[in-house]
Amino acid sequence: MTTRLDRLVALLDSGATPVVRATAARQIGGIQKQHPEELFRLLSRVYEYIGSKSWDTRVAAAQAIEAIAKEVPEWDPNSDDVKPAVDNAEDDLEYLNFGQFNVDSVIRHGRLLLGSAGREYDDGLEGLSPAQRVAAQRAQMRKRLGIGAEFLSDDLLADEDIAAKEPSVSAAKRKMEPVCESNAEEAAEIDMSKLSARERNRLKRKARLDGSKKKKVDVSTASSAGQSSSSTPATRASGSAGPVLGSAVSVTEQTGDNAAIVVEATRASNREAVFAISSGRWAFSGLVAMLSVDLFDTLWEVRHGAGMALREVLKHHGFGAGRSAGFSTEENSRRNQRFLEDILVRLCCVFALDRFGDFVSDHVVAPVRETCAQALGAASQWAAQHLVQSTQAALLQLIARGESGPWEVRHAGLSAMRYVVAVRRDLAPLLAGGALDAALGALRSADDDVRAVAAETLLPLADTLVTCQPHRLLDVVSAAWDALAGAIDDLAAAAAAVLALLARLFTHEEVRSAVSSAGITDSRFSLPVLVPQLYAFLRHALLSVRRATLQTLLAMANMPGGVCTSSLLRLVFQNILLETDNDVRALSCDLWAQLLPTAYQTDLHAETLTSMFTLACTPIGSPLLRSLLLDPLPEGIARHNVDAPMIGQDLGLIPRDMVLRCRVEAAAALGQLAAAWPADAISAVFGPMLLASLGSPFALNQQLAAVIAEELAMSERTAALPTDPMRGMPFASPAFIEQLRAALSDSLARETLYGDTTAALARARDDCEHLIDSLPATSRPAIPALAQFTIAFADSIIKQTEAFESCGADRRMRLKASSEYFHQLHAQLDVATKASLAGALVAIGQLPAKLNLIMRSLMASIKLEPCALLQTRAAKAAARLAALCYGASEPPRPAPADKMVRNLATFACSDPASTPVFAQRSTQLESILMLEMVQRELAQAEAQGRGSKTVDLSNNAAMAQAASASAQASQRKRRRGPKSQAINTDDAVDEAIPLVVAATLTAEQEREQAARLIVRGAEEALVAIADLFGSEMINRAPRLWECVSQPLSTAYFSDVDAADKMFAEDQAAAQAAIDALRVLMTLAPAMHVDLHRKLADTLPWIQQALLSRFSAVRHMAARALAELCRIITAPAMQAFVQTALPVLGDSTLAHRRQGVAEAIFYVIQRLDDEVLLPYVTFLMVPVLGRMSDSNEQTRLVCTNCFAQLIKLVPLEADIPDPPGISSDLISKREHERRFLAQLMDPKKLEPFKIPVNINATLRKYQQEGVDWLAFLNKYELHGVLCDDMGLGKTLQTICIVASDHHVRREKEPMPSLVVCPPTLMGHWEQEIKQFTSNLVPLCYAGPPAERRPLLPQIKNNQADVVIMSYDVVRNDIDFLAGINWNYCVLDEGHVIKNARTKLTMAVKRIQARRRLILSGTPVQNNVVELWSLFDFLMPGFLGTERQFNEQYGKPILASRDAKQMSQQQISGETALKQLHKQVLPFLLRRMKEDVLHDLPPKIIQDYYCELSPLQKFLYEEFAKSAVTGNLRKSLGISEDVKPPVTPKESGGSNKPATHVFQALQYLRKLCNHPALVLSPKHPLYSQVTEDLASRNADLHSLDIAPKMLALKDLLNQCGIGISESLGTEEAVSASHRVLIFCQHKEMIERIEQDLFQRNMPQVTFMRVDGTVEARRRQEIVTRFNSDPSIDCLLLTTHVGGLGLNLTGADTVIFVEHDYNPAMDLQAMDRAHRLGQTRVVNVYRLITRNTLEEKIMGLQAFKLHMANTIVNQQNAGLASMNTDQLLDLFDVSPPKNTKKPRDDDEGGAKSMSKAIEGLEELWDASQYEDEYNLDNFITSLQQ
Repeated sequence: MTTRLDRLVALLDSGATPVVRATAARQIGGIQKQHPEELFRLLSRVYEYIGSKSWDTRVAAAQAIEAIAKEVPEWDPNSDDVKPAVDNAEDDLEYLNFGQFNVDSVIRHGRLLLGSAGREYDDGLEGLSPAQRVAAQRAQMRKRLGIGAEFLSDDLLADEDIAAKEPSVSAAKRKMEPVCESNAEEAAEIDMSKLSARERNRLKRKARLDGSKKKKVDVSTASSAGQSSSSTPATRASGSAGPVLGSAVSVTEQTGDNAAIVVEATRASNREAVFAISSGRWAFSGLVAMLSVDLFDTLWEVRHGAGMALREVLKHHGFGAGRSAGFSTEENSRRNQRFLEDILVRLCCVFALDRFGDFVSDHVVAPVRETCAQALGAASQWAAQHLVQSTQAALLQLIARGESGPWEVRHAGLSAMRYVVAVRRDLAPLLAGGALDAALGALRSADDDVRAVAAETLLPLADTLVTCQPHRLLDVVSAAWDALAGAIDDLAAAAAAVLALLARLFTHEEVRSAVSSAGITDSRFSLPVLVPQLYAFLRHALLSVRRATLQTLLAMANMPGGVCTSSLLRLVFQNILLETDNDVRALSCDLWAQLLPTAYQTDLHAETLTSMFTLACTPIGSPLLRSLLLDPLPEGIARHNVDAPMIGQDLGLIPRDMVLRCRVEAAAALGQLAAAWPADAISAVFGPMLLASLGSPFALNQQLAAVIAEELAMSERTAALPTDPMRGMPFASPAFIEQLRAALSDSLARETLYGDTTAALARARDDCEHLIDSLPATSRPAIPALAQFTIAFADSIIKQTEAFESCGADRRMRLKASSEYFHQLHAQLDVATKASLAGALVAIGQLPAKLNLIMRSLMASIKLEPCALLQTRAAKAAARLAALCYGASEPPRPAPADKMVRNLATFACSDPASTPVFAQRSTQLESILMLEMVQRELAQAEAQGRGSKTVDLSNNAAMAQAASASAQASQRKRRRGPKSQAINTDDAVDEAIPLVVAATLTAEQEREQAARLIVRGAEEALVAIADLFGSEMINRAPRLWECVSQPLSTAYFSDVDAADKMFAEDQAAAQAAIDALRVLMTLAPAMHVDLHRKLADTLPWIQQALLSRFSAVRHMAARALAELCRIITAPAMQAFVQTALPVLGDSTLAHRRQGVAEAIFYVIQRLDDEVLLPYVTFLMVPVLGRMSDSNEQTRLVCTNCFAQLIKLVPLEADIPDPPGISSDLISKREHERRFLAQLMDPKKLEPFKIPVNINATLRKYQQEGVDWLAFLNKYELHGVLCDDMGLGKTLQTICIVASDHHVRREKEPMPSLVVCPPTLMGHWEQEIKQFTSNLVPLCYAGPPAERRPLLPQIKNNQADVVIMSYDVVRNDIDFLAGINWNYCVLDEGHVIKNARTKLTMAVKRIQARRRLILSGTPVQNNVVELWSLFDFLMPGFLGTERQFNEQYGKPILASRDAKQMSQQQISGETALKQLHKQVLPFLLRRMKEDVLHDLPPKIIQDYYCELSPLQKFLYEEFAKSAVTGNLRKSLGISEDVKPPVTPKESGGSNKPATHVFQALQYLRKLCNHPALVLSPKHPLYSQVTEDLASRNADLHSLDIAPKMLALKDLLNQCGIGISESLGTEEAVSASHRVLIFCQHKEMIERIEQDLFQRNMPQVTFMRVDGTVEARRRQEIVTRFNSDPSIDCLLLTTHVGGLGLNLTGADTVIFVEHDYNPAMDLQAMDRAHRLGQTRVVNVYRLITRNTLEEKIMGLQAFKLHMANTIVNQQNAGLASMNTDQLLDLFDVSPPKNTKKPRDDDEGGAKSMSKAIEGLEELWDASQYEDEYNLDNFITSLQQ
């Protein structure tokens, strides 16, 4: 069974996000805390993932090791509570030491460790047990390390000298034995020839020790409760640091009076045994021994994982390493240091041998070496001073060796040195000198990567240098600048690291002072010399270098004397103008702000500022003037120009939106510079430039000048009034501000053509000229010159030429396109310019008397501006305008602001894709709009990515799409921080929208794009208002909150029904409520925390809206509720759980369940995993019950939600209570946890007690069946009761239906429905009346006229159980589908095995709370039939039919005729087992032979017959016909030689070819009796009848049909039909009675007429087939069972094989056989069932060498398939693995695991195959986080 530990361990690999994996790791540590005796088991389980191919999995496994280590007490054997050692067999261990370490020897003799695990590194360890493997690996260690390999003998450096010893374990093939028994035999199982003499002696010694310590278990004190006599965890802890492996025993109570018990030792897994240690030793010895071996594995992933695990163990338990009980404190300290020295030496060997590296942009990252360096740092924190110094000496050897050898060795030594120095700051005075010398030497190295790691090594020394060696500060600074001078090349990897070192150094005041002081006397350290050296790196090709350069300049900005120069200002300005990376541009802006206070002191003149502004005003698309750019590169240096696309304005490489963003930010920087300029000089410096630009005819000049003015005003306001910047007029130069205001007002009011449109106008003129040239000469108007040409003239020409047919239509279309382009371009330039001008006026704060122009300009930008940055600026300006109107200016003018706020709220709801239009959705009641939205999004993506394609919103397609949406939400969760206060991004569009709408867009796409644009701008404006007003939003902007509260309070003042009635009558009110919810979603994330109580006040309204009968209202309520749950999690989730979730169990109103289900979906999407975890249990149980909801869409959404929640269930148990959760919720959660615990562990389920009286005594297996049915009922699941025929499926079903009706009768009475074959309707009615009195059955049967009067009884709940046939269901499904049934039971439910029949589709329309199928043979022909059954029970559980067929159907079918052990057969068997596991908990199957021990056996015998001469003749003639080819093809038989076609067959006949099924039917009938095929129309009829007549025979003679003779012989053996003339001695007792089954009634007629009437007239018989009415069939059965004088009963399999009780017979004969073996099994079990007292003999008549043998083979395959899917594991709850049940509901697509091809086993792989096999490494940001030195030091202190 899958335990919680299994699921947690699996999450280390399969967790969807790093958060999930980390949480699983922490909870594994929690298990160690609760169960300290499980240490070795936990370590062994986590160890499996340490060497995973996945980086994330290895990290998660290391986190789990750390979590476990934190929960293990520190091991100190010299403390008072530790007992003396009981096993000191390892006292003579020898460890590696630094005296043996020689770098040259290791490199010369050791095996290099690369990234590959090719066959050249095959160790030949396959098939060895863990102990054998470790022993062999240790024996190879000397070769790998090369330590003293040229002179050391085996005895000097034996296996035990390399790593600590762990106990041996036997080979995996040995039988399980108690671990307390002797292990003396284990030594013999290891190949002793591979071990040294010392190793062999050691194994023998260990075996003797183990044998001498063998103990007996004292069970005298064991209690009857089954407590083990092993030591308790507390006792065990006193003797060792961890549990003792040999103490685990199991106790089994036995029946009897003596209360005897059996005590057995339990054996640990092989891996667990390797980790286990004897008492009195360090608990992690075994693990560290394994990791020490793994450090030298040929796979880099294994080495990397071993390094991480070793790091985590040593972090927390380095103190106890090597210590043992029984030794003095001094001796244990010595042993500890020897152990640590051994680890340190091994790590140094890794540094010398590892060569694996990953190149990330500009530098190399060596994951193995870096991780081992961290492990070395972790070990060094416990090392004594001399050992740390020895470690440093070894590292210095590596660094020195790397100067003339592999650079990786030097790289590794420096990396390790960095961690040692950082960890042992207490030894900094001793270590700093050597480390500094090595690092400085490496910093002057010629290798870039070595210089880079040298700089990184010096980073942690920066702080130490200041305090320990201040006299060497200038040496480090000088070396860094020298290294930087050699790294100016584009490909220099060291530049970023050196610059980072400089940035760290200059953060220290001591360094800045030292450099400043030195600069006075030494020009090398003067700022005018140093700072310009950085200029060349500002526009470096590598992003990391540009970033590090800015960080260095930021660190130096505050140095005495300052670094600000006009050149630096120009370069930083160019950085802002040219940089395309947002982060680097933001750093440039930060540096610009740092330089502003002293900028006016530089020689930055007005002319220079004008040139800078001119660069910014260059028309977009025109190259920048290089003469205005300052080139930072020294002369003679050539380098790749990273800015070439931006300078050349290549809009194919640089998006126009990015260019415009850079221009605007550059202008904003100039505005900030103007604000920092002295007030008395600002007008002279900036005035002419700004005033001229505001009067310019170019839109871009006006726009950027307005941006400068706006930034100038807002910078001064923010500096003077930081809390409320919009109040007053705090300007230092009011006259200049007034000049700007006047110029801005004039420009805003001016309407003119912009110079930016000149090119478009010239293009229109050219097109106009071409069009006029096509006109007749007499009709050609004169074209004005370009200076006088207007677009109006072009429009008039278009109209004038429409009447001229001779005018080219294509020319007119070109002119029309040019005209439209001009209008659009002018309109958008006008929008951007006017908005910037209006924003500047608002920033100044002096509003005109009429605000129309300003407000219209800002609102136009909010609605129409495609550039996100400009739209955001307009939105913020609108917020400032609202602040001015609401009272920041005098007098207040609230009316315009109220109007603007209302308009913004309306705009935010203008996209139908995100805000439903109620008028269009008013008729949508029982639907979930989320599914439609997901479909639309995927359809759009499909159309954009692979052409237009229709997406079908089928059941499972919708589910898959919803799953895709959830996966995307999970990805968003990774990027989004917790409690993010960003605006709602569900519908936001962040991408740049083109300046001019592309002509390829359709009208609908243009409308959608325009709507998205308006919504984006309105949301930005609303968020800006909320941000600006903060906690005063509702007081200062009451109209904004009224847009939310007023519609909702008006609609939901009473209850949801009243609101729905209002919405039905007033659609405007409904739309207002929808819009209010949409505005709330926008405002909620931006509202101040003090206003969150107002958000909580909206929860009752939202929860009522969630229950609306209108889909559009529910949809918006669900999204709004999810957003509030993200913002105010505690109150919102509490209200949701207590109020809304219970509605999900309401089975009467589907629309309410839909609303809650949709809300759960969005809550899962919006909440981060760590926030959602405490509430998972609350959501799981209701969702589980709705996965089989009668409403299709509710079912789909809940199934998807369940798939998302199930992944979090293992993490939920140990999550602390979230803040603010109520005690009621805590108690409710505990109840739900118990509920789920019973689901996961059937042992916790209590036996079901039937609450009503049942007039029958249930057998044990029947009570277990009722328990299983109650289990399904409790968890609202559905299943198939597929007990063997005759075991009482009807009785068990009646028990659970009666019990459920009894419970529900008072609160929610609903009828149940039983659908069965017509033959069984009376049987069901009789059984219900017989067994229970609290159910009223009703048989709904007969023709329509008889059924119609029964309808009122069903509608009025006058009947508890309605019984009807499948045909009636099909005919009356329109009525039946409208009824909510309690139970729907399908007896003989395999009738719906074909999903495409009308009958099956009708049955699946039935709406029922519980669904149950009864069938003794749920799988008959193929596994796809099982899919149809589960599609009725739990739609979507097995995927779509196509998915199911691909995953299961095709592999299983392909394996039918596959060769033994072929790939196809293995795949088929695997698919069968997977399918069995998937459906296991939902099928209950018991066989008669297993539960009915008093039932006599059933003996099946095959009776073979030979073909008669006539049959052979007809068979051969058929084989020659043209039909044979079709038949061979159908049966899969190769056809090497085609039969000849006779002229008669080919001669001009147009008759259609005989269908293959007709041919098969012909052969089957021929095998039974020739008369069945020889009709007068048969071409050989005359020939055959004449031949028979010549022999005095006919078609009714027995000798032409061997089956008739065989049947006569079998009947005679049964004593039936024997002539009375036979003597008594030869007579057989005539006590047998026979059932004879045929497939067709024609064969029954042949038996009746040719055998009984002509040859056996004394036989008495009856007949049941399709000719007998259904009502009379039960009468015939009853008579046959009660009248022993009737010898035989003739039946057809399809009529007589279902549901009948024919125990009066004891012999069954099959004359014909069904392709479906279940039909024959059903038929033979009519006699072999409860009530039978005699042995049942079954005879199957088979004609040899014919089609019938093929049919029997097909039956055997189908039986194997069915028995694999449904087997003895389905016999009860205890064996059903219900603990894995939740894992079965997973709608995520299976992983595509590719199997290696056979031809890949040997030979060289192709390059493409090798590349495909490479593991994906991390990106730079992940490396930066993992190998961040500060993070590592912090982790050591935790």
